Amino acid sequence: MVTDPLIDQTQLDEETNASADVLMVDFAPDGLRDAASRVEDLIEAGDETALDEVVSGTHPADLAALLGVLSHDLWPRLLGRLSIARISDLFEELPDHLRDDLAEHLLPDQLTGALEEMASDDAADVLADLPGPLARGVIRSLPRRDRREVEALLVYPEDTAGGLMQMELVSISEDASVDEVVEAIRSERDDVGEVFFVYVVDADDRLVGVLNLGALLLARGDRPIRDLMKTRIHTVNPEEDQESVARIFKRYDLVALPVVDADGRLLGRILHDDVVDVLQEEADEDIMHMAGATAGEPELVYTDQLLRIAGVRLPWLLATLAGLAVPAVLTHGFQISFPHMDELVPFVLVIGAMGGNVGSQSATIVVRGFATGRVDFHNLGHFLFKELVVSSLMGLACAVLSGIVSQLWHGDLRLSAIVAISMFVAIIASAILGVLVPYFFRLVKIDPAIAAGPAVTTIDDIVAIGIYYVVALLLITA
Repeated sequence: MVTDPLIDQTQLDEETNASADVLMVDFAPDGLRDAASRVEDLIEAGDETALDEVVSGTHPADLAALLGVLSHDLWPRLLGRLSIARISDLFEELPDHLRDDLAEHLLPDQLTGALEEMASDDAADVLADLPGPLARGVIRSLPRRDRREVEALLVYPEDTAGGLMQMELVSISEDASVDEVVEAIRSERDDVGEVFFVYVVDADDRLVGVLNLGALLLARGDRPIRDLMKTRIHTVNPEEDQESVARIFKRYDLVALPVVDADGRLLGRILHDDVVDVLQEEADEDIMHMAGATAGEPELVYTDQLLRIAGVRLPWLLATLAGLAVPAVLTHGFQISFPHMDELVPFVLVIGAMGGNVGSQSATIVVRGFATGRVDFHNLGHFLFKELVVSSLMGLACAVLSGIVSQLWHGDLRLSAIVAISMFVAIIASAILGVLVPYFFRLVKIDPAIAAGPAVTTIDDIVAIGIYYVVALLLITA
């Protein structure tokens, strides 16, 4: 039988394209579901070769995304084909709430081996997400050096510089030469990974300088590094909050930041990729707080723990419901105080809603300013004055428009004046409250992202309707 090489090559190309098609993962929801469906079909068909291609050819981030939508019952069919190094990469890419699920599908030796492969900061993050007994057992099984590093890192909260730092770095004595630094980098390359800077320390391990690799490559081998190192160094203490760390990276365009203790001794370094994760995490937490999630469990709202989700979202809603009783009473007061002016009542909702909207805008700007470092107590006066000017301009425009609408609707000049004046004053007052309320919550150590939204909306409704009531009372009585 004669085989046509062209036909064989065509078939080979088709098979290659089919395999490549399986390996492509689109991070849109439909794309992820399609990729997971193709993997499920391969598992059901028992196509071992194609599954091996998926495991070996798919990026760890894509594989982590696939595991997130695959049924947990199918995980062992994929995980059994992973090397220890691939499992290590997968741990780093998985979201926190799936790490303990992955650990449950691994043998103790696999879990320990995967943690050994990781940088110290990533290993500490994984251990912090595992159940206590399991984490302690894994720590005991680690080699002495790895165990000492992760135990040192686990002392620090996850949201601090100490929780972000890794202990793998290249440090050298200030008395060393360029040749000695190059040899130190070569000897540490397997453990350290990426080397952006060499940190120069004195005899007591205090950080005294940083050596740029570019300067190192251009210098003579016998030249002392104290002549090349930079002594003006940005550093951070391990207790520093991760938001402050992220702001330092952004302000100075850093790729790495050394962590030192109170005496200036070098403890570790924070890399730029960890700060990117921090920025994403902080943004997610702020949004989740606005949705009612707790600070400790921002991912809770995506789980199936329905009673707990309701429990964390309900308190502020109940507080808002109680606060809304005041506008209801004020609305009833309109009907009693002005029995012959029913046309006042429809504008209660308009003025209350506008006050709440303006206050929410101001509060959102302040809360976002807190997160980015652009707003703090030192510039409260400046920011308050700016909001006062802006709200006056917005209030004037809305007052004129609402007064015209009222006049066209009812033809009552006095009613139009009441509505316009009330709208103007309510918008200014709401904007000021939208600034002050988040500042107050920050002052009393309550996260403004959680509390400011419901509180500002409710308070501004009350204040706006109260202003409308007082203005109406004054003008009608006069």
